[in-house]
Amino acid sequence: LTSNIGAQALLEANHDDDPTTTTTQEHVMSSVRAHFAPEFLNRLSAIVMFRRLGTGELEKICQKAMAGVKRRLQDKGIRVVLESSGAQAILDASFDPRYGARPLERYLEQTVVTRLSRMLISGELVSGSVVKIKAVDASGSSSSGESDGESSIDDCGVPTRKKAKKLEYIVEKDGEEDMMQ
Repeated sequence: LTSNIGAQALLEANHDDDPTTTTTQEHVMSSVRAHFAPEFLNRLSAIVMFRRLGTGELEKICQKAMAGVKRRLQDKGIRVVLESSGAQAILDASFDPRYGARPLERYLEQTVVTRLSRMLISGELVSGSVVKIKAVDASGSSSSGESDGESSIDDCGVPTRKKAKKLEYIVEKDGEEDMMQ
């Protein structure tokens, strides 16, 4: 059984706070007790409070979500490489602390999969191709994934979007390189 009851208290807690601190735990448990009957709570073996996702965990989730896309294209002889800057741009566009990483899958389908599908249909991607996905800022300059002072992390450990990032698709075919945005 999982529940978001008390999640607001966890979201409002200082990001350095461990969710098991007394104050945070009291707030969450107060919400849980207000929602569930004591008889029900007595049947639960344990109540576990999780820390919010950090940027490292979010990037791993993004890479894992891309694994299915990579697998589908690998069957066609096409390799996809999602660079760290690309994963970060995807997370910047799709992550919301209130909903967690769930909107990520929708974003990938609506943006990345659609773009790769169009490239496949148009013949830009053929068997033996490698497509690298990375971020570029709104002006079109590449982003290495390293912080360039343009973005920062908010108090929830979530990247803020000071500058819009676009995804760039670099296709390598037999020694050639094509860049598409």
